[in-house]
Amino acid sequence: MSARPTGWGRAGPVFAGRNILPRAHAPLRTFMVAMTVMCFLAAMAAGGMFMTWQAIDTWKAGVVSEATAQIMPLDDSPEDVQKRVDEVVRLLRGTEGIRRVRVLSMEENRDLLKPWLGQFGLLDDLPVPRLVAITLDRKNPANIEALDGLIRVKVRGARVDAHGHWVLQLSDMARTAGWLGVAILAGIALAAAILVAWAARAALESNRETIEVLHLVGARDRFIARQVEKRFLRAGFLSALAGVVVAFLIFALLAFVAPSDGIREGAWNMLFGDRRLALRTYAAWAVIVVAATTISLASARTAVIRILQNMFRQG
Repeated sequence: MSARPTGWGRAGPVFAGRNILPRAHAPLRTFMVAMTVMCFLAAMAAGGMFMTWQAIDTWKAGVVSEATAQIMPLDDSPEDVQKRVDEVVRLLRGTEGIRRVRVLSMEENRDLLKPWLGQFGLLDDLPVPRLVAITLDRKNPANIEALDGLIRVKVRGARVDAHGHWVLQLSDMARTAGWLGVAILAGIALAAAILVAWAARAALESNRETIEVLHLVGARDRFIARQVEKRFLRAGFLSALAGVVVAFLIFALLAFVAPSDGIREGAWNMLFGDRRLALRTYAAWAVIVVAATTISLASARTAVIRILQNMFRQG
């Protein structure tokens, strides 16, 4: 009775600790470089998405807590316009839920309109309304609709704008940014799966003779597949970790030397400042590493089994 072949079939002492694919294998190196780049892009996309959401939340908080009262000049004299402004201020200061009321000067009004109308003397010929900046109590804000109705009734040519249009636009921007980030991450995941399948096939094809010899000495498809899976598991993890680390270093650099105050503050809060945001960011990056490693393992396993079956069916 012939002895059962040892070695590759049972990972005997001759091949213990060895792998079919060497670490310096060309398809494996190509895979690691591409996977590093994709995980870097995924980490940057996730970080950029969190920074965008943070900025939009900050803008929304500022917009929601502010309102503006407008007093049109109509055909009144400057003295009568000032009386109507004073009446609006009196009504606002007597309303619960308003923290601060400030009347903008005519110079401030003109500065607000200059970006649209320029400095060609048009503002001197136009009936520029007087503006009153209103800061609401965030915990117990005033009812803007009711306040607007009261101001319209009590003061001729006056109204209150709660900036609701801008809040809706910011909310739409946040939703769009979120779905765009999800689409980018899904595309990267799909590309990673295709890349792993291609790299596994290239690796096996380049080692076809070795694999055929292993089959001749009794190695099974499952054993050969495990050897390839181990290599791709390690390669996927290291590549994903490298991509995420590079993304972290770039955001850390932005947190210290970004030319824009908004970008610098946003990157700092995302990494170190805001605890909840930082935990969310690091959790997302950890998910990217786990997902990339899982995709590498699952795609390699599926591709290797199919390739081995086709290889020896055709052979």
